[in-house]
Parts: sequence; structure tokens; C-alpha cells
Amino acid sequence: MRKIKVLFFYPRFVEEYKALLEKNVPEADFMICTTREDMEKYAPEAEIALVGMTFPQDVFKRMPKLKWVQVMAAGVEGYFQNAEQFKHIPVCRITGAFGKYMAEYVLAYVLCFCQNIPRVVKAQKERKWDPFRMEFIHQKTLGVMGLGHIGKVVAQKARDAGMRVISWDMVMAEVPFVERQFGVQEMPSFLKEADFVVLTLPVTPATKNLVNRDFFQVMKKTGYLINICRGAIVDENDLVEALRSGQIAGAVLDAMKEEPLPQESPLWTAPI
Repeated sequence: MRKIKVLFFYPRFVEEYKALLEKNVPEADFMICTTREDMEKYAPEAEIALVGMTFPQDVFKRMPKLKWVQVMAAGVEGYFQNAEQFKHIPVCRITGAFGKYMAEYVLAYVLCFCQNIPRVVKAQKERKWDPFRMEFIHQKTLGVMGLGHIGKVVAQKARDAGMRVISWDMVMAEVPFVERQFGVQEMPSFLKEADFVVLTLPVTPATKNLVNRDFFQVMKKTGYLINICRGAIVDENDLVEALRSGQIAGAVLDAMKEEPLPQESPLWTAPI
């Protein structure tokens, strides 16, 4: 029986993935790549490409037998620039898998800020007795921007934890655990109510640099930004300015425009 040729490129945890794939998908012949040279070597035979967001797009032009691209991520915006070459080839993303993980990520930081854990750790290091009045998440409003799968799971978990949950999106959705949904023209009202603004939006021309100086000026000065989608949505220079000026209380970035973050980036030294 002929095995399907699958080119695999995902630099992180490559050995773990290799073992899992070969064990659980015996009908495929996995061509594991760790360098560009490997990719170019195996490209002519590849029928399926199982890749991450960092896969070099020009290599696809060397795959005459390619029938399917499976991206190991929730977003595929990096492939839009090559939409023409994928006209007859499906490009698929992963959905329904990341919500529970990202919800825990968000709640961890919400609790960190409300309980002021950095202050506690600092006091311990300094051997300083430092009582203070903490805050509680059941008194806070979490605002979710984007009610796709991840946004819905984040919203539900936050509601289960006792938070009031509101949302902003370009379309309305059936989500009983969201107290109020705001439409496109209602962003200022949405931002004025949210203590924590969580970004779960896709990157499109309409959302690129959507979170900018004007956005921060409307947010609560006690509010926090948590980005768990794409770095392109946030104007990083405006974010640094907002943090340094105290326009907002803090930010958490799971994604930046350039990764790894350059050593010279002001984000490294910006206030939390």
C-alpha cells in the first residue's frame, strides 16, 4: 500500500511530534524537515504540507503534487498573500483546540493583577511586611473582542469564575454567558465598561493596528489589555506610550508583531 507523502515542518518540539505522527498515522510517510534545505529536498514529493505559521511561502511553488496544506495554528493570515497559488488547494487551520488553554492564560493574568501578585513577590524578596487591599474578579468586567471559538470559551470561563462579561464584534452571536454585546459603532461604550480587554480577533485590513492611541484613550485608566491573538492588531509604539504615561494600568501580550521580540524593542522595559 502506497503511503501519502507528508512534508512536516514545525521547529518547536519536532521530535515529540515526529514520534506521535509516526505512531498514530501509519498510512503516511512523514518527511520531517528542520531546515530550509530539508524542505527544498522533499518539496517535489510532498502531497500534504503539515506546517506552522513560519513556513516560507515560496517553497510551496516547488510542490507540484501538493493537494492540501494543514496549518498548525488557529490563524492562516500569513497565507493570504499567496491566495492565488492556493486557488485549487485547501488551506486549513486548527479550530476548537485552543480555547481552553487560552481561557486559562487569560484568567491567570486577571487573577495576577487583581491579587497584585508582583507586589507580593517583591515584598517577599525585600523581606518587607506590606499589607494592601486586593481586588476580586467577581467585581470586575471582562470585555472580549471577537466571539469566535476562543473568544467564546474565554467569555464562558470568565463568567463561570464570577466575572461580568461583555463583548465587541462585527457580528452578533448567540452567547447566553455574555451579558451585553456591543456592535461595530459601539466600541467606545464597550471600552468604558471593561476592566480587562481581551483581544481574540483575526488579522484583517479592518483590524490591523485597531488597538492604537485612540483606543487606549477611551479605555479605563485602571484597565488592562490582554492580547491572545495576533501582534499586528496592536500598535506597539502607542501601547508603550500608554503604559509609560499611565493611560492604562497594564498589558499582557501573547503575540507581538516580530517574534522573537528584538532586544531593542521598548516593550521589554515598558511597565507591566
